[in-house]
Amino acid sequence: MRILIVEDNLITSAMLKKNLNKWGYDTLSARDINEGLFIVQTNEINLVITDWLMPGGNGDELCQRVRELNLPFYIYIILVTSLEKAEYAVLGIDAGADDFIRKPIQLNELHARIRAGERILNLEKNLQDNNERLVETSKKLIVANEAINRDLNMAMAMQRSLLPDINTQHQGISIDWLYHPSTHLSGDIFNFFPIDRHHVGFYILDVAGHGIASAMQSFMLSRLLSETNNNDDLKFATSKIPTLLLDKKLNSASTIVTRLNQRFQTDTNNILYFTMIYGIIDTLNRTIELCQAGHPHSLYLSQDLPAKFIVEGNVPVGIIPLANYESVSLNYVSGDRIFIYSDGITECASQSGELFGSERLRQFVDETRDLNIRDVVTQIDQLINSWHGGNQFEDDISLLVLEFQAT
Repeated sequence: MRILIVEDNLITSAMLKKNLNKWGYDTLSARDINEGLFIVQTNEINLVITDWLMPGGNGDELCQRVRELNLPFYIYIILVTSLEKAEYAVLGIDAGADDFIRKPIQLNELHARIRAGERILNLEKNLQDNNERLVETSKKLIVANEAINRDLNMAMAMQRSLLPDINTQHQGISIDWLYHPSTHLSGDIFNFFPIDRHHVGFYILDVAGHGIASAMQSFMLSRLLSETNNNDDLKFATSKIPTLLLDKKLNSASTIVTRLNQRFQTDTNNILYFTMIYGIIDTLNRTIELCQAGHPHSLYLSQDLPAKFIVEGNVPVGIIPLANYESVSLNYVSGDRIFIYSDGITECASQSGELFGSERLRQFVDETRDLNIRDVVTQIDQLINSWHGGNQFEDDISLLVLEFQAT
């Protein structure tokens, strides 16, 4: 540790320097505050021992001027004084002194006060080092966070690319949709796709939880469900003749969900069960086969009947290994619509805590039957935002609307 002695008395200064060196300290000396300030500014001084009364400026003035330098490190200052009154101690502390020692100086007392100052300086140095490490760590965290956000934004774009185009039409069926992830990534996913010349598939699913794990599960399920080819043993029954691929039988919606349940069972390493609706539309016979697995009930809007819920359902996928999944069949005519959605809509809370609810959604679907589906989706988006008081939702919001046209 380097100590500066500011003392106009040469004998006192020499005595202090001799003893400080004996105690193992590096010392410099100055005869007045101006010389002392110069040394402080040109050397790394850890502790200053200064006399109070000196020609050309007193020790309290030196304290004040040292503090005004705003050095990047702290200097501990001990004032040496023969002044007895308490107000001088207050004056010295206000000027920036840390400690006092009275004349005549007792060397044991001085050594003890220097060691006390040394402990404080070590604490200050440790604190400064910790702060520097925190700053460096903070910089690294900012860089890492920026990288994570870039990756999340890229993943969000990839996940969104799995959704069908809003203008998609297959075999006389058109769609529209609404999608608001609660975070960067969503456990909700849906799609609408051709299977063969007379069949169109669609689904919506909601993986339990939020964030990256549920999003990865939904991503994998989306690729599995959306890709269709004759080698797809999920959607097509296995042919007894391996080379006979053109006339493979299409699996039912309930068979597909059953196979998913067998493949994605929850265990101690995987608790990402999911709810879903899977549908197969036969555009030749104008029928819909629907399998609902723990998901909010679909809403069906006929041309001349009130909107109604399709209440037949099954347990979520991945919970019961031998669950028995069943389908429901519907006949459709031109102009009919089906709405499949996540519980993020019906469980969306208002600012007072009231849930949006399924009946309010049913009434909305009924009342907007004369609008085109693009306007219906736009209005329900506005309604949900208004109901919630903003577009930052606690749960993922997803909605897929199918409208059947004449073929």
